[in-house]
Amino acid sequence: SSAVGSDLDDIWMTLEKGRLEWLGALNSAHKLKVTLKEALEKDSERTEKDEVDAKMVWMYALSLSIPELKDESEAWARVVHMEDRMNPLKSYNVDHWDCKKDEWAALDLGVQAAAERGGSAFQDAWNL
Repeated sequence: SSAVGSDLDDIWMTLEKGRLEWLGALNSAHKLKVTLKEALEKDSERTEKDEVDAKMVWMYALSLSIPELKDESEAWARVVHMEDRMNPLKSYNVDHWDCKKDEWAALDLGVQAAAERGGSAFQDAWNL
């Protein structure tokens, strides 16, 4: 590739790094996703908002394993008054977790971008 002036090696490394980062985030937040989905399945009165709330918690957990989202995850933990930023359910208060808050947008977009760099999409990963 270098003989023809291609930066294929750099492109490949960027793609590989993205995949590894996304897989690491998925692995680290998998147990929480299972817990959240089981709670939703057991709740006969669940609403669409309940699923949105669960996805927000999982998205936050994913952000903890994405180095470039450290500032965003820390900001969100402050906004929702999280006691333990590594355990978002510990002091969870649904009234604080509002996706319309400015701090959420950066975290949301950052996780979605990480999923894309990993060759996936947030919703696809949630559906698995």
